Parts: sequence; C-alpha cells; structure tokens
Amino acid sequence: MVYNLSYVKYFDLTDALYAKKLNRLLSQGKGKCHFNKSVIYQPHAHGSAQQSCGFVLRGDAVFDILIAMDGMKSENMKGKIVVVTGANSGIGKATARQLADLGATVVLACRCKERAEAALSELTCVDGRCFDLMMLDLADLDSVRAFAAAFAEKYDHLDALINNAGLLARHRAETKQGFEQSFGVNYLGAFLLTMLLLPLLEKSEQGRVVMMSSVAHGWGDVRFDDLNLTRGYNRFAAYGHSKLCNLLFTRALAEKLRARGSRVTINAVHPGIVATDIVVNRANDRFRWVASLMKVLFMTSDEGAKTSVYLASDPALNRVSGEYFYRCRIEPSSEASKNLASANRLYDVSLKLCGLDDPLKS
Repeated sequence: MVYNLSYVKYFDLTDALYAKKLNRLLSQGKGKCHFNKSVIYQPHAHGSAQQSCGFVLRGDAVFDILIAMDGMKSENMKGKIVVVTGANSGIGKATARQLADLGATVVLACRCKERAEAALSELTCVDGRCFDLMMLDLADLDSVRAFAAAFAEKYDHLDALINNAGLLARHRAETKQGFEQSFGVNYLGAFLLTMLLLPLLEKSEQGRVVMMSSVAHGWGDVRFDDLNLTRGYNRFAAYGHSKLCNLLFTRALAEKLRARGSRVTINAVHPGIVATDIVVNRANDRFRWVASLMKVLFMTSDEGAKTSVYLASDPALNRVSGEYFYRCRIEPSSEASKNLASANRLYDVSLKLCGLDDPLKS
C-alpha cells in the first residue's frame, strides 16, 4: 500500500510528540516504520526561514508522507463541488485527494461500500479536506439514475464531473441491462451520468466534464454493427473500443454545448500508463503480482491524476472543449476519434440505449 498525503499541516518534528502523531497515522501498517528526515527551508515574505520536513518511511508497507507548510497549497477550487467516479482506489482516489487539497468538496462515487469507506477514512485523515460518499454502480443504469436523483436532492449545482471509473475485463461479461461490460461501464454508464447531471453542470459558473480515455482508443473504430462485441471478443480490443467511445462522446457533446452557447466544457484525458489495480481480479485477488510489478515500471496514480485535476481546475481552460489531453497538453488522436459523423451517431444511439430523450435538442 502506498500513501501520498500532501499538504499535511506543518509539524516541528524536533518535538517527539509529532512522531507519535505520525505513528498513529500509520497505525494500519504492519511492522516497524523507520524514517529519514530531509529538511527544506522555505523563506517567509520578510526574508526569514521556516523549516518543513519530508519523510520516507519503510516497513511492510511503503508510506510517502509529504509534509508541507501551511499556506503553500492553492485553493482555487474552494467552494467547488466535484464528483469523481471510481474514487476508492488508483487514479480516482488520487484525483479526489488532489482536488480536495485545492479546496473542493469532492463526492466519491463508488460501487463497493467497504472499499469506499476505507478510502474515505484514509482521505479524511488530513484536516481541511471535504468529502462526501455516494454509492454508484456504472454497470447498472438504474443505479446511475438513482445516483443522479440523490445528488440533485443534495446539491443545487455541480462544478466538475470526473468520469474516472473503468475496468479491463478478463472475459466477456454483461451489465445488468445486458451491455458488454467494457462498453457498459467505461462508456455507457458515464454517458448517462453526464447527461443526467448536465442541468446541474449548467447551473455552475463554468461546469466541466472530464472523460477518461486512453491511448488504446486508437486500436480500432466503433463497431456500430456489434456494440456489444458478441463476435471475436478480445478484452483489450473491448477496452480500446470503450475508450474511443468516450473520446467520440467528448467531441459530440462539446459541439452540441458550443452550439447552444453553454459555458459547460468537456474534455478527454489519457492519464498515461499508470500502475493501478485495474488488472487485479477483485473476486479472488488474482494478478496482484502484476499490479505490484507495474508500480516499479509505470507512472504512479498521483502522476496519472494530474491531467484530470488540471482539466477540472485550471481557470485558463474555461473555453477549451472537445479536446484530448495527455500530460496537461492537447494531444493528437486517431482519425477515427475525429469523425464527427460517427460521434453524433454514437451520441444518438447511446440516447436510445439509455432510453433518454435528448436534453440538448432544440
């Protein structure tokens, strides 16, 4: 387990009492924790210096504790309300943490209550962070509708929706409504959630949607004749297919919102090749060793979350919409992903699959 806790209040670690506080923070880890102190001096406005300390702790688990001075973090998201799907682990949890550290109230939209509550307990160990937890199963469109209704009862607007949740299925499976799992969870559930929350995004000063795509979007084209991938199933092709759908939806919705003069923007992100638990079988914990190996070779979840956080929070992007980002920059995408005819066709098909009237139709 890795903890990257940023913006913890300043501690003077010459006092042994603070070591006890850290030990309590790390009490869920096993074995002894040893630490080495590195000291950074940050100048005050009047020219003097103040100490802040960073620690790397080793035990059976690895904890990276970054302790920063009070006032160093930006709070440009203060007062903003953000929904992050799949926020109990990996990139989603890192995204939620970073946005909370920017001052946002972050709603963790999660499927598994046990894992979600464990993540919430970990995330709230730092003073000043504000979270809410609501249950959402993207494999069940009824659950998506229930979430949207419950959210609208609780909040009067939404500033940013991060459609982060996704899966890489090992075998072909279907959602509750009978859609191929990757298409249903990675794309169609996020499509419906976005459309249902769009009225609340419109009520924000400048609502934003972030769709999780991937470099895998370039592996093919949309299979309109077989969206449920009933023929020649390949899990990687299914994953890439769903990520292309996310990018095409981004293009289509951006154009429709722009035509209406809406302030809401939508962009897609490739987070990079990130070491997450997406390869792990949740039922039996198989392939955990693969996830461990990925942590040695690939980007961390915190690094993978940066572009999503950038798209949700940077004021300079208030007019940027319909783009594909990687490492906080607009990135070239496949020819198939630029086909607006396919994008609009997918949009129309998706409305029918969800049994939804087009809220943007004039």
